[in-house]
Amino acid sequence: MSIRIFIIDEHRSARQMLARRLASLPDMDVVGTTCDGEAGLLQIEKLRPDIVLLDTKMKRADGMDICRRACANANGGKIAVLTSYIDPEERRLAYQAGVHGYLVKEVDTPNLARWIAVLGSRPSE
Repeated sequence: MSIRIFIIDEHRSARQMLARRLASLPDMDVVGTTCDGEAGLLQIEKLRPDIVLLDTKMKRADGMDICRRACANANGGKIAVLTSYIDPEERRLAYQAGVHGYLVKEVDTPNLARWIAVLGSRPSE
């Protein structure tokens, strides 16, 4: 059974590249992407992905607010921050909000796949 993934990232090229990387892997199914945090929240509710990869660095929305709301309404799915750079304070706030993981986008594809597989196999809290 494939792990169903939804991506929220304002940067089109990063979002598209990540979606292609994940879609090329066995047992990974990218069920949707968006650049819009609010639209992403609606899609999470509708699609019920297993994992949401969320970049909190947003210009058009408060990324941490989207993160908190996604964690509160994940319907059993897991929220993970996938960011361009680690901000210790943001990381602390993200874990307080309920994220299941926090990773830098520069991770290579095999390690990203392993990370998602482990995240996808853990029961929701």
